[in-house]
Amino acid sequence: MENKKSLGRFITAVCGYSFFNKMTLLTPLYAIFMQSHGVSDIELSWLLMLYPLAILATQMPITWLTSRIGRRRAIILGQILKSIAFVLWFIWPTYAGFAIGMCLWGMQYAFTEPAFDALMYDELAARHLRRAYTRVLGWRRAAQALGAALSAFGSLMMFFGYGWVTAASVLALGISVLFIAGMHLVQPRFIKPPKTVGIRVLMRTGMRVWLMLPCVQMLMMLSLMVANFVYLDDYLSPIALSIGLPVEYVGALPFILMGCSVLGQNIAYKFSSLKNRTIHAAICTVGLLFALFSVFYSLWTAWMLALAYFIASIVNMLLYSRMQDAIPTRYRSLLLSLYNIGSNVAYVMVCLIIGLGGELGSWRYGILMMGLILIWTGVWAALFQRNECYATPAIHMTDIAPQNGTNCI
Repeated sequence: MENKKSLGRFITAVCGYSFFNKMTLLTPLYAIFMQSHGVSDIELSWLLMLYPLAILATQMPITWLTSRIGRRRAIILGQILKSIAFVLWFIWPTYAGFAIGMCLWGMQYAFTEPAFDALMYDELAARHLRRAYTRVLGWRRAAQALGAALSAFGSLMMFFGYGWVTAASVLALGISVLFIAGMHLVQPRFIKPPKTVGIRVLMRTGMRVWLMLPCVQMLMMLSLMVANFVYLDDYLSPIALSIGLPVEYVGALPFILMGCSVLGQNIAYKFSSLKNRTIHAAICTVGLLFALFSVFYSLWTAWMLALAYFIASIVNMLLYSRMQDAIPTRYRSLLLSLYNIGSNVAYVMVCLIIGLGGELGSWRYGILMMGLILIWTGVWAALFQRNECYATPAIHMTDIAPQNGTNCI
């Protein structure tokens, strides 16, 4: 009975942290706030690019630091950095202040996401509940989705002023810290990290494995394109303003689009038997919907974006699942690390494209370019992805072993 109670407290802490970490009421407003203080369209894109760049620049040093201070402390430190970023924007609303804040937010992600995922899995393993990981992960993502959806209502707080929105966002982060601090753990407080080889050897090994798996190459690239070139979330508030929504109600657009995305993710399993050609046609359809929305670009055609988000969420879930099936278990962590790096690089490209569209006179031009890229992606995949990935080819250590003979996986 005590074990069940302890597990219940742990799962409650997991869901509570995940919910309040995502319930950032600033989400639908910070881009508008930045532009109201003189940030141009292209400058906004530069600022948004600092987030993935900060992750790429600090992930390995932060991982090293996390192994020294412990995962729980690393998560709490990350939440503190995110709170500082939000407060900094309010008290120092300049381009430099916004830039520092975006870097701190990126560092928060580098601190919290890997540490929390590892803590959650190892804690369940310590309780001999490895098989429950998938179910708990589903609960966690549901809590995240709910928090993100509710954060869209932050725009309603603009009736009281931006300071109240900032305070509410920091309060939510403080509550998330309480869930982490009160999390009941049975695993050791500190887990000594295993001895690993250098980063260069890991990257070289990962690229060798990736090049030996054409199926993984194709699925990874398609998943990265669909996941990132449909991602307008950080620009939805300025887009909502430009198509006629009042600032107090700009949160309605991301709320609807995220709802469509969550719905698609929840029913994606029903389409698991779709053939490649159908998925390629769906990618082209998403691109066409983006292009059509950019042409008409009005509040009444926003349903095209909603439909595109819905279809894209299904397609990406299918592509990501098939990619996971195609990756050899032994190299899963390494190849998923490459996927995460590719995702941040792709998002930088998206920010450049959207920013360029803004410089041309309207966000619609950036959306049009993204739509055309997605159409090209679907056509390219239809030409080169001919067969289903039924099985993963055998890979031998002698094929990819580093020259020094070290087993780096």
